[in-house]
Amino acid sequence: LIIFIFAIAPLPKPTIVTSNNTAVETKDFSLTCNATGQIHTYRWFINGLAPGGNRIQLSQDKRILTIRSLTRRENKGPYVCEIQNPLFRNRSDPFTLNVAYGPDNATIVHTVNEYPVGANITLSCSANSNPAAQFTWLQNGQSVSNSATFSFIATLNHAGTYTCSASNSFTGLTRTATKNLIIYAPLSKPTILTSNITAVETKDFSFTCQGIGQIHVYWWLINGVAPAGGRIQLSPDKRTLTIRSLTRRENKGPYVCGIENPLFSNRSDPFTLDVAYGPDIATIVHTPDVYPTGANITLSCSATSNPPVQFTWLQNGQPVSNSATFSFIASLNHAGTYTCTASNSFTGLTRNATKNLIIYAPLSKPTIVTSNITAVETKDFSLTCQATGQIHTYRWFINGLAPSGSRIQLSPDKRTLTIRNLTRRENKGPYECEIQNPFYSNRSDPFTLDVAYGPDTATIVRTVDEYPIGANITLSCSSKSNPPVQFTWLHNGQPVSNSATFSFTASLSLAGTYTCSAANSFTGLTRTATKNVIIYAPLSTPIIVTSNNTAVETKDFSFTCQATGQIHTYRWFINGLAPAGSRIQLSPDKSTLTIRRLTRRENKGPYVCEIKNPFYSNRSDPFTLDVTYGPDTATIVRTVDEYPIGANITLSCSATSNPPVQFTWLQNGQPVSNSATFSFIASLSLAGTYTCSAANSFTGLTRTATKNVIIYAPLSKPTISTSNIAPVENKDFSMTCQATGQIHTYRWFINQSAPSGSRLQLSPDKRTFTIRSVTRRENKGPYVCEIKNPFYSNRSDPLTLNVTYGPDTPVIVPTIDEYPIGANITLLCSAVSNPPAQFNWLYNGQQVSNSATFSTITFLSQSGTYTCHASNSFTGLQATKDMNITIYGPLSRPIINSPNRIPVENIDTVSLTCNATGQVRTYQWFINNRAPTDNRIQLTRDKRTLTVGSLTREHEGSYVCEIKNPFYSNRSDPFKLNVYYGPDNAIILPKVDRYLVGTNITLSCSAKSKPPAKFIWFHKGKKWRPSAKLSLTNVSLKHAGTYICQAFNSHTGLNSIKDKNLTIYVEEKNFTDSEEKNVKINAEFTMYENLLSPSKINNTGFVIENGTAILTCNTEGYGLPDVWWYYKNKRMVLNDRMTLSNFDQTLTITPAKREDSGAYRCEIWDPFLVYRSPLFNLVVCYGPEKIKIFPNSVNGQIEVTLKENLTLGCQATSEPPAQYTWQINGSSIAVNSGNNYTIYRASWDHAGTYTCIAINDMVNATISKNIRVRVIDPNISINSTSNIIDNGTAALTHNTENEYLNIARENAGT
Repeated sequence: LIIFIFAIAPLPKPTIVTSNNTAVETKDFSLTCNATGQIHTYRWFINGLAPGGNRIQLSQDKRILTIRSLTRRENKGPYVCEIQNPLFRNRSDPFTLNVAYGPDNATIVHTVNEYPVGANITLSCSANSNPAAQFTWLQNGQSVSNSATFSFIATLNHAGTYTCSASNSFTGLTRTATKNLIIYAPLSKPTILTSNITAVETKDFSFTCQGIGQIHVYWWLINGVAPAGGRIQLSPDKRTLTIRSLTRRENKGPYVCGIENPLFSNRSDPFTLDVAYGPDIATIVHTPDVYPTGANITLSCSATSNPPVQFTWLQNGQPVSNSATFSFIASLNHAGTYTCTASNSFTGLTRNATKNLIIYAPLSKPTIVTSNITAVETKDFSLTCQATGQIHTYRWFINGLAPSGSRIQLSPDKRTLTIRNLTRRENKGPYECEIQNPFYSNRSDPFTLDVAYGPDTATIVRTVDEYPIGANITLSCSSKSNPPVQFTWLHNGQPVSNSATFSFTASLSLAGTYTCSAANSFTGLTRTATKNVIIYAPLSTPIIVTSNNTAVETKDFSFTCQATGQIHTYRWFINGLAPAGSRIQLSPDKSTLTIRRLTRRENKGPYVCEIKNPFYSNRSDPFTLDVTYGPDTATIVRTVDEYPIGANITLSCSATSNPPVQFTWLQNGQPVSNSATFSFIASLSLAGTYTCSAANSFTGLTRTATKNVIIYAPLSKPTISTSNIAPVENKDFSMTCQATGQIHTYRWFINQSAPSGSRLQLSPDKRTFTIRSVTRRENKGPYVCEIKNPFYSNRSDPLTLNVTYGPDTPVIVPTIDEYPIGANITLLCSAVSNPPAQFNWLYNGQQVSNSATFSTITFLSQSGTYTCHASNSFTGLQATKDMNITIYGPLSRPIINSPNRIPVENIDTVSLTCNATGQVRTYQWFINNRAPTDNRIQLTRDKRTLTVGSLTREHEGSYVCEIKNPFYSNRSDPFKLNVYYGPDNAIILPKVDRYLVGTNITLSCSAKSKPPAKFIWFHKGKKWRPSAKLSLTNVSLKHAGTYICQAFNSHTGLNSIKDKNLTIYVEEKNFTDSEEKNVKINAEFTMYENLLSPSKINNTGFVIENGTAILTCNTEGYGLPDVWWYYKNKRMVLNDRMTLSNFDQTLTITPAKREDSGAYRCEIWDPFLVYRSPLFNLVVCYGPEKIKIFPNSVNGQIEVTLKENLTLGCQATSEPPAQYTWQINGSSIAVNSGNNYTIYRASWDHAGTYTCIAINDMVNATISKNIRVRVIDPNISINSTSNIIDNGTAALTHNTENEYLNIARENAGT
């Protein structure tokens, strides 16, 4: 035996040596563990943990640790290296890296990019860097400053690109940021240039905005509003505004153009267009187009135009007048086309209006002319109205009424009336024609028609058509006709009589067709009627003839009814009834009856046939059938088919037949008997097939019946043979039933019951029984097989199975798999098996025991897998069971590490890691002694790391982590988490904003923050001392303005700003009108859309209802003050139709309503003084509407007594009040009396339709209402009443003066 002894000495402390003097971010960096002694292994720790991640690389002996792509945050360390041998270990001192980095992205502090000339500009730059970066400022590439901050006063020369350059000489990196500054100077007032000297309606017109300076934007206002609509077009730079198809109303203006850059703006003076237009459509004042000779005619023409038009009247193309109005007395020469020509030499436009005048003279009496001398019914007939003169219309009257109906046709000019298909009753007349023009009418004398017609349909008086020999027959004929008809009778085409009636005695020779002919020589028409007369004689007795001598069942059989004479119908009777059923068929004339598929019972009869005509009938003698049939199906008397040896057997056969059948018996095809019955004693040789044959020589049919006879002998005892010596569990096993003899069936019994279940299978003949996957419990048996035939059976001896199985899955006791160090363990293994199993124990695959039991005392190295192995050599099966046993030692105290010790609210995310060594099973966290529940707190899958996302101040507290295994646990020391936040929204107190001059004011600013916030105050761009409170004593107007409090937290890098507007005021001062004018504060009224005047009228403006009104408070010279509006001396409350714009200087009302009329005023707050404008009166124009005529009418009519006065009053709602004119029967009244018109001493000429027209010139609208005035005389009575045809003449007799009045249709009945 040789023993080697090694002596190992303690290890000295190692040191860490670096690859470079400086660690630079993104570069590789190496640390080497320098040490002496017997070193077996090197280990590294970063922040107390083993190094991890793909950027950390170790040399093969782990002595050198290299960090790829160094970062400032992740790779600071500290780093510790450890050296070990089997007995000693030692660690280096911690080594922390100072990583040089940056500069990161250079950032220019956010300020505006555009400034006015003279502005103070400060540019400041920053960049994150270690060590701190050096800064350089460049303007347009030229260096201007070497500090982080650069200030100057803006001039146009200072515009350009400013670049901040940040560099770190240590890392060799440079970063830049750029900012473009634009400097603007004030803009001069622009002017508007036009494309043409004159603006003409429907032509295009352009404005150009002329301006100089740094112009960014051009804009336009039309009536104070931005241009809109498809006809307004702007050039791409919006400098030129073009109006397509100029209009007089929409495009007057005024137009204003403005120029802007980001800091300055200016606008042109207003420019208003005077649009030349017209003439519009020339209009001839409405008068009638037709007149009688001698009438006074006045034609008047008008047309809207700027400037006014020149008028010319032409008759049929020849000039007749150069004024707007032209008058003359009507004669036939004055008829023709009158044209009014209106021209405007300025626009070059001419408009025409035409009117056709017709002059009428009286008409002469017309006459009626006919198309034929004679009017014949069903022919067309025409009447023509002959007349001379100025005829406008022809009218016809039939029996005093206008013609109607589809048979009455009028020519296009209605001069000719045509009657289609003339009739005797409807078209007699009388007929009248009337001619008319607008002033005269006349009628013809009445004309009556005599209509020739007929003969109508000839009619033979209704009598019968059939007669027996010797009957008396009379035929009579009639027909309507004008004049009366002539009659002729014909027999079979031969004349036999010339009178309306014809008589004779019936005989067979007089049968035939009789024709009545009716003729009218005047109309040329003939009508006929026919009648067929039939004469009948008596019938003889019929006989029945058959199709065959013999009637055979299932064959067809026919009967024919033989007879002579005038036979109309054949009828058949079977057993006294009419034939029925699908097998009975009759020929088309029913003389032949056929029976399909004759039967013995249904078709015997007797059969009778009958013949008939309308007067006579006869029947045949009865006929009965004898039907031959059979044999039917042969039948063997029912007996059993199977017999034992020695039994007495008798076979008997029968079959229905006419005549009776002959029988024959055969055994296996050989005759054995000729009688219906056959007997014998059973033996095995007599088994076989027996056939009975039945024959009928008359029908030629034979029927057979068969019977199989089986003879059985006794059966011997069966035996069971098996497929294997012993059944093995889960293997298949078969048993076969061995036997001899006449075996019909095999049956099996398991435990005396029939086998069942999906694992038990039988062969098709059930002789072999197979068990699929034999089991130890279900398939022991005993098993018995049985054989059978119909008379004998026998069973085998019982067979019991001994099933071999196992081993099953082993069971290990106890089941505990975790133990502390030093525990006593005994493991016991068992497994079910036949025969019993053999056991082995293995630890991590190595055998440790050959018995079922294994014992040991625990220590850490004994953790592992213990396996029990069980085997059965008979079944060839093996089974194992594994048990993983873990041995646990005590746990050391865990430590909480966090990379971010000072997190900021809503910016940082905090991660806490529970660092521990040993057999840690679970990690658990506690926040202020409670488990974490906030959904913003997330745990890694192993719960070792706790991360707080969206960190808030609520997450501050004491954090503890706990580690556990089944036997030991330990907790970390509490970790205090502090969260920096704020400042929150700053608050300035008090909230009062308005103070009187001389007041002492203290403003206090606060904001939640950790650590507490610092405060700075600003006023008018100047910084005040840093303090949370700001005190102002004895304030004056210069203290007014915006005060800004800025709260900031240097740890979070956040700030919060709150502003407060202070108004310092003096007592309100009221000004007189002269003072107001001195300060030029007034309400300017801007024209827009439907406003009627481009300027104020006595400080009053007019707008049409539903138009738009824009009121502008002129605040020029006052900057951007507060503007207040008043309506009827009350502070205005805007509704949904009112809007304020342009810093409340402009009040827009759209659509304007009548309730908006009234006095408006605006006030300007400086805010130190208050100025008021004069009152401005807005008038909303509307109407006229709701027109009424007084006195009240009845059914649209007012009555006035003859020679009395009547005053008509007219009233319409309107603003301004309407102007009124009156018309009578469409003509203007010469003397116009305003809204009242008086009829003095009413005469018949004053009756008619009066029209009141209300006019609002402001709105350019009119409305009218009609009333009928009826003149009555209470002394007039009418002595007769009659119906008057339209436009006819009625004669009314006055009881005092016998005057005759011509009245028109509208006066009928009055």
